[in-house]
Amino acid sequence: MTQTAKQPPIRLRGEAMTRIETFVAASFAFAITMLVISLDEIPNNIDDFVIAVKNIPSFVASCALIFWVWHSHATWSRQYGLEDNRTIVLSGLLVCIVLVYIYPLRLMMQGLFMSISGGYFPFELQIREYWELRFVFAFYAIGFILLSVNFMGLFQHALDCADEIELTDRERFETKTYQLHWGVNAAVCSLALIFALALPERLMPYSPYVYATLWPFSMWLNRHRDNKWQSISTAQEE
Repeated sequence: MTQTAKQPPIRLRGEAMTRIETFVAASFAFAITMLVISLDEIPNNIDDFVIAVKNIPSFVASCALIFWVWHSHATWSRQYGLEDNRTIVLSGLLVCIVLVYIYPLRLMMQGLFMSISGGYFPFELQIREYWELRFVFAFYAIGFILLSVNFMGLFQHALDCADEIELTDRERFETKTYQLHWGVNAAVCSLALIFALALPERLMPYSPYVYATLWPFSMWLNRHRDNKWQSISTAQEE
């Protein structure tokens, strides 16, 4: 069965887990542990138990995002198999970003489910003034920007080593596309940061909904990538 454009043909150069990938995977597992520990103590009455149950959606959503980041790094490691000093630095920075933003991530997920449920799901952080909410939104946006820029750096590193790891023309094209994806993520998060800081008080609480545009942008980029590569392939054949 031939590969389709939806499955970019990048050869796996790191089929066995490198020491860096192993370290990052262990760090992400620790991050999940921190997320569980942050759920406080075991409930000792029915009211606390109900609150704990209501926290499950935000916990699952937080875990899903952590798994997504881990999978993105694991995929990068398997595709390029790099294990040099620059890879160590960028991977180490990624781990630091994730560990720093574990608690803010949980708070943002709690805020999301509280907002869409009309207050049914709990939100632990007490917000008394609008500037406090601006700070929380801005802090989260900066974390997502740093995460996106970090992945852009990883893919740029792969492009810089293209000759060394013998990337084909198609693999170079796909690598640039992945970097563009993370660049769009960084741009969307920068817009969320601007909204969090600049919107008037009555509109500012809606600024995180900008993140919802990440999915349609990703779908559009995938379609654009497939069409562009098809055009390039057709031109090469002619």
